[in-house]
Amino acid sequence: MEETHIQQLLDLERQKLAIQIAATEVWIDDKVKASEGRIINAVTGAITNAVVELKGDIMDLRSELKADIQDVRTELHDVRTELKAEMVRLEHKIDNHLN
Repeated sequence: MEETHIQQLLDLERQKLAIQIAATEVWIDDKVKASEGRIINAVTGAITNAVVELKGDIMDLRSELKADIQDVRTELHDVRTELKAEMVRLEHKIDNHLN
């Protein structure tokens, strides 16, 4: 074989290898992109689930706080009523002592 034929065959072999390497790189890039997509979807799903769970917890706590606030208001009202009754009783007692 002539030197030029051998050189041409080597050039073709190099081109073939370059094409195979490029195809492998594209395949790897596609796999990486697909993995990135799966990771993004998984993380997005986890974050969404966490947000939904937190929202539920916040709503539950809000309801509990509203109930606690209502209980405190009721107790405060009862204490005020008791204090007013005690003030009236003491005023009568003072009036009785003065008269």
